[in-house]
Amino acid sequence: MPSIPSADISTRRVLKNCPVVKHRILSLDAGQFCRQINHFEYYWGLQKGELNLDTPLNHIELRSDMSEKLTVGDWALVPTPETLRSMLRFAKYNAKASLHARKHYLTVFPAKEYEYEVVPLYMLKGRSPTLYVHGDPRVKMFRAPYKGLPRIRSSAHPFFVAWVACDLLDLQAPLVMSIEESEALRNPVGDIIDYWYNEPPETFLIGPDVWNQHRHPLSDDGQDADAALRSSHKANVPASNVRKTTRAPCRQPKATTRAKPYARYDTRRVADRGSALPRPGIQSEERPAGHIAYDLSDLRTWNDRARAESTSPSLIWSETWLDEESASDAILAQYRRESVRDAEDALHPQSTINGGGLVYGEGQDRSRFSSNNWAMRATGACLWTLGNPRDGIKCLQ
Repeated sequence: MPSIPSADISTRRVLKNCPVVKHRILSLDAGQFCRQINHFEYYWGLQKGELNLDTPLNHIELRSDMSEKLTVGDWALVPTPETLRSMLRFAKYNAKASLHARKHYLTVFPAKEYEYEVVPLYMLKGRSPTLYVHGDPRVKMFRAPYKGLPRIRSSAHPFFVAWVACDLLDLQAPLVMSIEESEALRNPVGDIIDYWYNEPPETFLIGPDVWNQHRHPLSDDGQDADAALRSSHKANVPASNVRKTTRAPCRQPKATTRAKPYARYDTRRVADRGSALPRPGIQSEERPAGHIAYDLSDLRTWNDRARAESTSPSLIWSETWLDEESASDAILAQYRRESVRDAEDALHPQSTINGGGLVYGEGQDRSRFSSNNWAMRATGACLWTLGNPRDGIKCLQ
């Protein structure tokens, strides 16, 4: 049977209330799993920071019911055996190639329509739904175990599909089929994923010729700067006018007692300064010379005016005050445009348990401590292209 468009298969015979949705295939938190994305970038032949999970290549058009069932592992989308064999050859080459000899995955697997196998998984258990294939005047019906189900066509890229398929097959296939059948499905995909396991070289993760002294001492690329930072206080202490003596255990700066700022403007004794407001019971003849008298009526007038201003309608902020302020404040506007993590995702246990930034692979992600990676993530600037900041300092001296 010829392949069909990915949106032509559904568990419903009538598609009126079953819209087509764009299903995101590889769904990872780019901040939490930054190192996992670095693995993809290296073994897929990309530059660091080039992979964007929002790309259309990471989406497939499905009916809403099939999208929901794919999310929960009821079925899996798997590249064809022909595509998997080509992907394995590509994975072997890039895993052994040098940094600059790697092939870009889109040069070998360009953006186009690919065929995929529809592999039923957990939908084989319990009350298995009937699958309907639309597109022809006559709707075709397939019941479990869904023999003869046609392949589907989609512009989704097989590299994204293979990663998710490997995870689904590992979790679900052994539960619904024999060991021989599950291994026959898992091994061709798993052999490819295994070539993406090893940690990419440091020159790719960090960058070439980075100024070591700028790195955070706790980062995986900043240990060279640690010793320099620890001993830098000797050279960084400014020259000061001090008196050395054998009696004092430490250096004594030559400094006279400085008057407090407010004392410079009021030469009266502290006892004569008093309070800004009159104390109860004080008589006019008891007030020292130069004291400023406050009339109670003046204080009441001031108090009433302050109360009226605090409840004035003009001080009530409009609903659009933040938008109006952002229009004149570029920094605030940029801050508001920054993406934020969903609260439920931030509080998920895996957010604190998995600190390596990897779902599958070797290595540990400590890029949060690296000034170089922070600059790329926050501003898109590569520090190794900016030169040594001390060069500019030397030119000024």
